Amino acid sequence: MREIIFYSNTSGQCPGKDLIRALPTKERDKLLWGLALVRDIPMVPQEYYKKLQNTDGI
Repeated sequence: MREIIFYSNTSGQCPGKDLIRALPTKERDKLLWGLALVRDIPMVPQEYYKKLQNTDGI
């Protein structure tokens, strides 16, 4: 199992967690589900992610 670590700035704020909290429930649940996949399984199957458009293969 991997550990997911969020960036915190020098004042202790965590922009990533703040962003997640601000998302609508459906989007937040989907994002948290994806993070749980990354955390829990060694190799995330390709069917669970897509390449970003206009990014040269990211």
